[in-house]
Amino acid sequence: MNVLSTAREGLDRAQDKVDRIAKRLAQFAAFEDSAPVDTVDLSEEMVSLVAAQNEYSANVVVARTAAELESKLLDILA
Repeated sequence: MNVLSTAREGLDRAQDKVDRIAKRLAQFAAFEDSAPVDTVDLSEEMVSLVAAQNEYSANVVVARTAAELESKLLDILA
């Protein structure tokens, strides 16, 4: 199992989540009889954005740690 590819997959999933949230936020208001009607729960979307940010950060840490471990392993073997 390649840790870097796993971290990249996690980054891709987090980015997909952010893209879906952005699409929903872009449809924030609909209009009925010339009055805007909220169609998106902003608090739910913000929680989802924070979760996506945390997923992204965690996967970056995994990738960084894997790169450091690989570098140290190569130093040991050299």
